[in-house]
Amino acid sequence: MLPRLKRFADLMVGARKEGTALLGRALQRMLAEQHRYQRGTALDRWAFAELYRHWLNELRGHADPMGQAKTDDASFERLFRKEGGAEVDALTASFLGNLPPQQRLTLLLVYGERFDHIDAGRVLDVPADTIGVRLVRISATLADRLSARGQMLPGATIETLYPEGPSKGLS
Repeated sequence: MLPRLKRFADLMVGARKEGTALLGRALQRMLAEQHRYQRGTALDRWAFAELYRHWLNELRGHADPMGQAKTDDASFERLFRKEGGAEVDALTASFLGNLPPQQRLTLLLVYGERFDHIDAGRVLDVPADTIGVRLVRISATLADRLSARGQMLPGATIETLYPEGPSKGLS
C-alpha cells in the first residue's frame, strides 16, 4: 500500500520530494493515532483518508492553500516517469497538472485506485454525487482543451450523463 499512498501524496503536492515528506509526516500521525481506525474499515480507504486529512491540516496554515499544490508542467510530468516504463505525454501531464487538486485526486482515486464513488467521497470527505460531478467537469475541461487545440477526431463524441439527451420532461 505504501507505493499507492506515495503516488497519492506526490499528486497532492505536485512533487516527489515534498510528497515523500508529507507521507512520512502522515504515517507518523497515523501510527500515533491508530486508535482512530475502526475495525471493519478497509485499511487502504482509511489510510488514504488520513493522508488527505493530514495534507488539508497542513494547508490551513498557508495564505493560499490551493496554491501550494500548483507546480510547473515539467515538474509534474516527472511524477509520471517510471523506470523502464512508458511515460505520459506532455499534453496529458500538463492537463493533469493544471487541474485543481481535488479534481486531480478524484481522478486518481476513481481511475487509478479503482475506488467507487462512495469510497472516493469518503476519502475526500465529500458526497458520492460530488465525485460524479467532478468527473463530469474534468471530462468537459478535457473536451474543451482538445477542441481548442484542434485535436478532436472527426466524428468523435463526448460521452455525457445523458447519452440520449436530457429528459424531455425537464425544462
